[in-house]
Amino acid sequence: MNKAIWAAVLALIGVALAGVGAEAEERRPVVAVIDSGVARTAELGARVIAEYDMAASPARPAFQPRHDHGTMVATILARAATAPVDIVSLRIDDPAGCPAGAQPPCARSVRTVAAAIRQATRLKVDAINLSLAMADHPAITDAVRDAAKHGITVVMAAGNDGADHPNNLRLAKAAFPKGVLVGAVDAAGSVWTGTNRPEATGTSGYNYSWQLGVAVPTALADGQEVAATGTSFAAPIETARRLSLR
Repeated sequence: MNKAIWAAVLALIGVALAGVGAEAEERRPVVAVIDSGVARTAELGARVIAEYDMAASPARPAFQPRHDHGTMVATILARAATAPVDIVSLRIDDPAGCPAGAQPPCARSVRTVAAAIRQATRLKVDAINLSLAMADHPAITDAVRDAAKHGITVVMAAGNDGADHPNNLRLAKAAFPKGVLVGAVDAAGSVWTGTNRPEATGTSGYNYSWQLGVAVPTALADGQEVAATGTSFAAPIETARRLSLR
């Protein structure tokens, strides 16, 4: 081959490889926040790249949540991330609102949650954050298992009943080793009294992690700064940590 032509070929290969490298560097991890919807606040802005309403047809206006919970979770995640992340909101809150005495996000049904997990799997996200009160329902268990089989990290709040075991243990085992339950501690590392703890016999066949879940700084859908307590707010910190290990 002519030396000039060979030099040109090598130059083109170098340009192509440089482009591939740049594309790899620019790609941000994508997290599915399955919750009550996420507002595009001044802080989150374009990081919230899409929203899917899994609970209403026709879909409600995007990025205009009725409840603050999802925005609070997404804000904690974005702040805890060591590098920029993109967030996909999968809205599962009941259009009728929360029943008396219930706390958001108030999923419409377990099948709505399962459908959201499967949608996140189809989107090939890097991680799913589930800051929800979930029992071990077969539909959700199967969806979580499938997500984990596709290599997706599944982070689940351990729950706020103050129990000596998680109520969603089967979910964690179905997603093992890609799944993790998250309990809440305070700034001093003391276990929050409301957190559901791991089994006293140990965490055989599932992962359990502790993260700050007491007075966690975050923001409401209108941008107002607040502090939140609960395993829902510990989970996104663990999601951010696991993304940093990719």
